[in-house]
Amino acid sequence: MEGRNEEKIRTSVVLTKDLVEEIDRMNPFATRKEFLDRACKAYLLELQRKKIDEELAAACAQAAKEDTEVHEAWEPATLETWR
Repeated sequence: MEGRNEEKIRTSVVLTKDLVEEIDRMNPFATRKEFLDRACKAYLLELQRKKIDEELAAACAQAAKEDTEVHEAWEPATLETWR
């Protein structure tokens, strides 16, 4: 995500006073802008991973459903007793 040639777009946001004060208290970076930039990128990465996890879970559920359908089409197995 980070790169020196990224196009910059000026924007403005309204935050609560408490949130800004907390950011200022905890900010390990030189500027509030850098904190917000990194926080947004981290949150976007989290959302992307969550989406991938959800898609994977849906794919696994579909595969399990298909496996069950195929399994039901087979004749029941006869288990022999080994002595």
